[in-house]
Amino acid sequence: MNKQEEKKQEEQYDPKLFEISLQIRNFEIELFWKRSLFFWGFIASAFVGFATLYDKNPFYSIVIAHFGLICSLCWTLLNRGSKFWQENWERKVADMKLNKYHELFTTIEPIESKFFMLRAKKFSVSKLTIGLSDFVVLLWFGIILNAILHEFDIVLIKSNGTSIFVILLLTILYGIYLIIFGRTSEKK
Repeated sequence: MNKQEEKKQEEQYDPKLFEISLQIRNFEIELFWKRSLFFWGFIASAFVGFATLYDKNPFYSIVIAHFGLICSLCWTLLNRGSKFWQENWERKVADMKLNKYHELFTTIEPIESKFFMLRAKKFSVSKLTIGLSDFVVLLWFGIILNAILHEFDIVLIKSNGTSIFVILLLTILYGIYLIIFGRTSEKK
C-alpha cells in the first residue's frame, strides 16, 4: 500500500465507528445464545409432550411433533442468520485496518501443546450449534414419519438390533460430519 492509500484509509478510520461495530458484534454473539436458549425451551417441551402423549393420544402427539419440527427448523434458520450478522460485524471491525485492535480479530494464537485428548481444537461454536439444530430437525422428521407410519400399522423401524444399529450408524456418521466440517474457518 502506498502512502496516498494509507492516508486515505487513515482519513476514513473513525474510532467511534469502530467501537460501535465492535459492540454490535458482541451483541450479536450474545443474542445467538439467547435465541438458542429460547428455542430449546420450546423444543424440549415438544419432546416431553410427544413422549407423554404418544401412547395415550397418537394424533395429538403427532401434532406436537410437528410443532417441535417447526421450532427446530426456525432454530436452525435463526442460527444461520445470527452467524451471518456476527460475521458481518466481524468483517467490519477487521476491515478497519488502522485500529489498534485489528490483530485481535485477524491473528490466531498457537494452540498449547498438551496431551491430545486435552488439547484445544479449532471448532466453530456457531457451526456446531447449527449442526446440532440441523440434527434436531432430522430427528423430528424421523419421529414424525415413524409415528405416522405406526398409525397406519406400517412398521419401518422395529425395536430390534438391526434398526438400533442403523440409527446408531447414522448418528455416528453425522457426528463425524460435525467433526470434519465443524471447524473454524481460517480468517483471510
